[in-house]
Amino acid sequence: MNRHPSRRAALAGAAAAAGLPLLPGRAAAQGKTSIAVRVERDFVTFDPAFRSGPHDGNVARAVFQRLIAQKPNSVETELDAAAELKQVSPTTIEFTLKPGQAFTDGYGTMTADDVKFSYERFAVAAPDGKTSPYTGDWSGLKAVEVTGPLSGRIVLAQPNAGLFAIALADVSGCIVSRKAVTERGAEHALKPVGSGPYQVVSVEKQRGAVLRRNPAYSGPKPAFEEIRANFIQDPKTAELALRSGELDFAILPPGVAEPLRGASGIAVEQFPGLAYLWLGINMQKAPFTDIRVRQAIRYALDVDQMLLAGFNGKAPRLNALVMPPVLGHWAEAPVYRRNVAEAKRLLAEAGHPAIRTRITVLNQPAFQTMALVARALLGEVGITAELDVQEGGTFWEAGKGEAGKDVDMFMMRFNGKLDPSFLMQWYTSDQVGVWNWQRFASPEYDALAKEAIAEGDPARRSALVIRAQELMDRSAAFVWLTNDTAFAAHRSNVKPAFLPGAIDWQLDRFTNA
Repeated sequence: MNRHPSRRAALAGAAAAAGLPLLPGRAAAQGKTSIAVRVERDFVTFDPAFRSGPHDGNVARAVFQRLIAQKPNSVETELDAAAELKQVSPTTIEFTLKPGQAFTDGYGTMTADDVKFSYERFAVAAPDGKTSPYTGDWSGLKAVEVTGPLSGRIVLAQPNAGLFAIALADVSGCIVSRKAVTERGAEHALKPVGSGPYQVVSVEKQRGAVLRRNPAYSGPKPAFEEIRANFIQDPKTAELALRSGELDFAILPPGVAEPLRGASGIAVEQFPGLAYLWLGINMQKAPFTDIRVRQAIRYALDVDQMLLAGFNGKAPRLNALVMPPVLGHWAEAPVYRRNVAEAKRLLAEAGHPAIRTRITVLNQPAFQTMALVARALLGEVGITAELDVQEGGTFWEAGKGEAGKDVDMFMMRFNGKLDPSFLMQWYTSDQVGVWNWQRFASPEYDALAKEAIAEGDPARRSALVIRAQELMDRSAAFVWLTNDTAFAAHRSNVKPAFLPGAIDWQLDRFTNA
């Protein structure tokens, strides 16, 4: 006899496979003091200067204070650790801290020296030689001068138009304890010492982290005593967990989120995305060193067909790096349409009528589906592409260091912010072997990126950003796909808080609805 397991039993099995801790079900949801949120990548480090992405950053934002912080569900800011913050010139910002802000685990109260240490470590390599991948957030930082126990000034070598939005009010502006970082060393990565609303009480690989309310926090008391950040890579498992009440919040792909609309006790909200997806080509590996081969690939692909397959037509097409809400959006960017004849002509002219290659992709349904479509399209012009599907732990290292030289093509998703310099920083020459997997090295682009972040006039800054995107387009190393659409699914009795695009969460601002 065939037995059909209950939805609850099916969820338990899926949760066990994903390493998901089961929480009390829907009946216990009323008046509960803890919530569970889904993270789709494993935690690496909560250290603000060395975080591996927004999943780490979202926890750091709840654990550490900043001089200023974003208001709930807004890009507007308010004072956080600072009693006063004032820009006295284009290159000087003065601050005074609120007194008595205690670090956890007995590491004393926050001082201006902690601020100095926290910010300068972005610009100066750590004792082990490791440089922060977010150095660009603090572009132009010259020094933080301590003028008193609770006061100091941030001195820039040149203006930084994105400093408040990208750094001071965000994760790169988090204030760590100098003493704790020095004493704990590498242990501080997953046992951080902060002064914010929450503490990290446990972290387990492939399972997630538990945050608990910090009783010594001097700011507004967060709504929940405990937040469990559960690592659930499979979106269908996350859907089951939401339906049963085991999970309270998740960002899901459209094909998984849409069926949740109208489900009892669940709300689904849709937002314009700030995450950008593209297919990249390694410019420094033959035969892709020949621009004609890269151009042929661009003509062989059909972006609209790939998006239809990967996102059910729910994601808008992107034609350049900067998406419409952000300063420097290039509205006149070329829209490349499939042209099989031109692709074949370019390949023949380059002396490569038949190529064998591989596309490295993350083990996620949307990426795999789009890569399968890309493989079929490329095959029609004489390019045989093998799919190299990798789990998150290996994928995010695939294009780095010496190993990155061997990457052919790849499909990548980066998370953005509402500032063009944040989007541009990953493609400079010094990011080759780090996040610049195309190995796109253009001194002209580097100069434009540096000039753009220092330019205070919006019109001039926008022109610089567009010129930089023109260089990226000419390289033919980028096949832009989409800036995504964010679908936030959550229990109806929980009100989430996040910034535009739903990438950057404000966990300490989640409340009961």
